[in-house]
Amino acid sequence: MTSPRTDYESMAEVYDRGRTLALEQIAELRVVLDRYLEGSERVLDLGSGTGIFAEALAVWFDVSVIGVEPSRAMRQQALAKVAGRISYLGGEAEHIPLADQTCDCAWLSTVLHHVRDRAQCARELRRVVRAGGRVLIRSGFGDRLDGVRWLRYFPSAREVAAKRWPTVEATAEVFGTAGFEVEALHEVPEVVASNLEAYHRRIAVRANSTLTLIADDEFDRGVEVLRQEAATASRTEEVVDRRDLLVLR
Repeated sequence: MTSPRTDYESMAEVYDRGRTLALEQIAELRVVLDRYLEGSERVLDLGSGTGIFAEALAVWFDVSVIGVEPSRAMRQQALAKVAGRISYLGGEAEHIPLADQTCDCAWLSTVLHHVRDRAQCARELRRVVRAGGRVLIRSGFGDRLDGVRWLRYFPSAREVAAKRWPTVEATAEVFGTAGFEVEALHEVPEVVASNLEAYHRRIAVRANSTLTLIADDEFDRGVEVLRQEAATASRTEEVVDRRDLLVLR
C-alpha cells in the first residue's frame, strides 16, 4: 500500500509549533530507550524532520546522530538549531545515503506511514545497521489508535489513520523479511501539552500529515469542538498521549 505525500516543504515553517516536545515532556521515553541505546555511538534518525528527536537522542545518550530527511525545508529548519554531534543528509528511506553497517541503531519517529516501499526500507536498514543492532519505531499503529487524543475530534482522520498507519503485525512481517525480529513493544506516555488550551493551539497549527488529508471544513469543526472543550477544562491538567515504541533487532 502506498501512502499519500505530505507537502513538508510548506509545512516546515510551522512544524515545530505543532510537534515539538520538550525533553521533560517525554522523560518516560528516555527511561525506556536507555536499555536499548546503551553502548551506542552512532544513531540514524530516519525521517528526522526538523530534528526534534535528533536533539533528544544526542542530549540524552551522548551519541552521534545522523538525520536523513527528504524535505529540504525540514532539513533547513533542523540545521538552524543544530548543536553537538548532529548532522543531516538528504535522502529517503528506500535509499539511505550511508555505508554498510555504519550505525549502531536506527530511530524512526512517526515516519513509517510515509514510506512508499517498506520492504525496501527494511532492507536498507538491515544494510546500514550493524549486526545485532536495533531499529526503534516510535509511532501510532493502525491497530492501536486509542492513545492518540486528537483522533477523537476528527472522525475521518481516524479512518485515514486506521488504513494509512501500518499495524504492528504488518510492520513486524515486513521487517521480518529483512531479518529483523520483534524484541519488544512498549506503550509510552508523553505529555503533549500542559493543558487542553495549549493542546488546542498545538493541533490548530495542522502540522500533522493525517490532518492534511481530511476536508478543511471537518478540520475546522474538530478544532472548534476542541476549543470549546478547552474553554471549560482545567488549566493545570496535562494532556497525555500514549505512543507505541516497537523494538526490532
